Amino acid sequence: MYEYFVIIAIALSIFGIAYTFFTYRNKERMALIESGIDVEYFRLKTRRQSIMLLSFGLILIGFAIGILTGFFFEKYLLENHNPKEYHNYPQAYISMVTLFMGLGMLISYFVNRNLKKKIQ
Repeated sequence: MYEYFVIIAIALSIFGIAYTFFTYRNKERMALIESGIDVEYFRLKTRRQSIMLLSFGLILIGFAIGILTGFFFEKYLLENHNPKEYHNYPQAYISMVTLFMGLGMLISYFVNRNLKKKIQ
């Protein structure tokens, strides 16, 4: 019975935070527009946020691919190169996650560079 109250409380808290955020953001934007700031300011801010979200998304995709590749790499090492009967190879995960996160960052850099050239 108490579990339902906890779920309802969490949902209401998330709704309250979102409502407060959007309400105050709207009030802040209206005050800035009344003070004379151009509306283009908000569009530039949105572009920067989208570039940041793209970078973050590509890094997380690299992280997920790294974990998946690390799993297969570890499985390969356990089946084919296991002279001392190891039970796991954590270096497979560490190396693949860092490798693919780095690749995600590189891809993000080149995509963002091309987007910035198109915007300007």
